[in-house]
Amino acid sequence: MLYSALPCRSSLIIEMGRASLRSQESRHLSRAALEEYLVRSAPAVIVIPGQPVCLVTFDPLNCEMSLRTLRAFEDLPDVSSYTHVECRFVIAGGEEWSEISISYGVNGREAYLLMSDVADLIQLNNLSFSAATLSALNTFEDLFARNGILGLEKQVGLFGELLFLESCLKTITPDAAIAAWKGCDGNEHDFVIAGACFEIKSTTSEKRRHQITSLEQLNPSPGLPLWLISVQLTSASPSHGRTLTQLIEDVRDASGGVGGKLERMLVRAGWRERDRSAYQEHFTLRSVPAAYLVDHDFPALNRRIIQLSCANPSMLLDATYAVDITSLKPAEPPAPANHFVSGSI
Repeated sequence: MLYSALPCRSSLIIEMGRASLRSQESRHLSRAALEEYLVRSAPAVIVIPGQPVCLVTFDPLNCEMSLRTLRAFEDLPDVSSYTHVECRFVIAGGEEWSEISISYGVNGREAYLLMSDVADLIQLNNLSFSAATLSALNTFEDLFARNGILGLEKQVGLFGELLFLESCLKTITPDAAIAAWKGCDGNEHDFVIAGACFEIKSTTSEKRRHQITSLEQLNPSPGLPLWLISVQLTSASPSHGRTLTQLIEDVRDASGGVGGKLERMLVRAGWRERDRSAYQEHFTLRSVPAAYLVDHDFPALNRRIIQLSCANPSMLLDATYAVDITSLKPAEPPAPANHFVSGSI
């Protein structure tokens, strides 16, 4: 068990809830405010509003960031499998604190998102420091474990989801639109809006051929209709298309000050700010998106069908399959998806 004293620094700045530095809808720093802290010449500490107390320390000269909360007499989480991450007990101001610190290198934004997640899990979900830390690290493990940009298939998939989100931002509030994006957050379906679920499937094929990655992906949630939104993309010139980086910036602009949730979802989708210049290919829509209600007429495999028609169904653990719905007649989905498939995005 490691205890260390917090050095006293005359240059340490305590920032207590400066509203001008936080987006009005968020408990956390806006992107612009975060950039200020990441380029400061002196360490700074901010207090995340809520209970128990959570402090985030920025040390930009050493590219280090930490979050601490008052110790609740629990063991430290085991973070030995993560690089550039350390947990320890700290004594400061006559109090004992639990602390997670990160050497973030060029990943300052992602590190702050992780710290924000830990604080939210502690203050809003009543998790212990240990449980909150492990949960957040599990979500953000790619930050420490993976190099390289997204492959083309994942780029295309994320591009389609962001196009749909961008369309939603034009017809419903930013809060509602971003809250509806569930696909990178462990949900079975990409978007859940106004009593319906939407699975966004994108392809660069000339036909509406889409890959279904599990037996659950096209399984409607109880009481909620499920719509598959087919998005066909094609390569384009810079004057007629956008790169993934440009689309992300456009979605950020459209979301206004509601950026914390959006940034977390982007990280979970595999987006890294350090890779933004690597995405050079421009995409545009090949055709107007189309919507299909996943009902008894839609070609989908799910657990119920497996149970009814497969010998020893318990032995079939999962399935990945492709569908070609080019000849299937599309339908009009509920709002706000109806605007997306109308060609008015």
